[in-house]
Amino acid sequence: MDTFNALHTLINAVTRHAWKHETLEGYQGGVNHFLIFCSSSNIPVSLPVLEWLLYAFAAQWAGTCSGSGVANDVAGLRAWHISNGAAWLGSTRLKYVLRSSKRSPCPPVTSEMLEILHTSLNPSIPLHACALACADSVFWGQGCLGEFLPTSQSCFSPKFFPTPSSLRSLSSSGESLMCRLPWTKVAKEKGEDIFLGRQLGGSDPITSLLAHFAASPAILKAPTTTHLFAYDAGGGRVVSLTKCKFLLLCNLIWAAHGLPRISGHCFHIGGTTELLLRNVPPHIVKVMGCWSSDSFLRYWRSLEHIAPLHAELLGPKLSPLLAHASHSTHL
Repeated sequence: MDTFNALHTLINAVTRHAWKHETLEGYQGGVNHFLIFCSSSNIPVSLPVLEWLLYAFAAQWAGTCSGSGVANDVAGLRAWHISNGAAWLGSTRLKYVLRSSKRSPCPPVTSEMLEILHTSLNPSIPLHACALACADSVFWGQGCLGEFLPTSQSCFSPKFFPTPSSLRSLSSSGESLMCRLPWTKVAKEKGEDIFLGRQLGGSDPITSLLAHFAASPAILKAPTTTHLFAYDAGGGRVVSLTKCKFLLLCNLIWAAHGLPRISGHCFHIGGTTELLLRNVPPHIVKVMGCWSSDSFLRYWRSLEHIAPLHAELLGPKLSPLLAHASHSTHL
């Protein structure tokens, strides 16, 4: 029996090395989601998980979670079975359930929505000024909200989130800024630079940042260790704006204007779409948004407005002879 247990332990240990550590961490999240689902539904858990229960788990997220998110959770369940030597009962039907569980595309934040925030919030109030500066910066910088704001006060660290010292001026006459993000999803600890361009209108990120610093000057006293989007909470306290609090504030205002609820990702795709609508060339948008591939193309929204900017009323086509001559000239 001891030999059997030892061999069984060895097999489990070797099997776990089939996945990267980061992959296993993601898969564990899927298993946790499944256990919570079963607990809330008073369903006993045992391996192998019955086929109908796999369908029910995947179907519960229909229309509310991304298809890739549901697929990752199911992949985590499958890895859980493999590592425990249990049979996997998922079939072709499960693939169709996953395919049908995709939600509709996220609605993008628009410059008009930012204007609503500016007319609804008071920049003399530290929290409001901080939220406006964050909204404008993430939107125009095509940033990922989770790279600007922590999920909780205790999660802030200058190793992962920007501080006032992360900003640096440019030589351009428009007074634009660069913001150094110390950690991003793509570059990890190498970090990336985000361009915050001076804009016309009320949602200019530069004006909003200056108003934020004026409302919470205490954050400039320790520019290398204080969160860029911290604010004066009264009583000498400076606290970080969290992702949850920021989205709650924004959604309360937008809901009052009949607008749909948005997530942090909506700022990223909204900024990308806005720049394309302003006729910024796609390859420039790609660089500004720190996109490592052309995956950003699937986040385009308002294609019926973007496409005419680049593909309508085109000039005459070059004749084959002229095109060849032009090519030869550049050789």
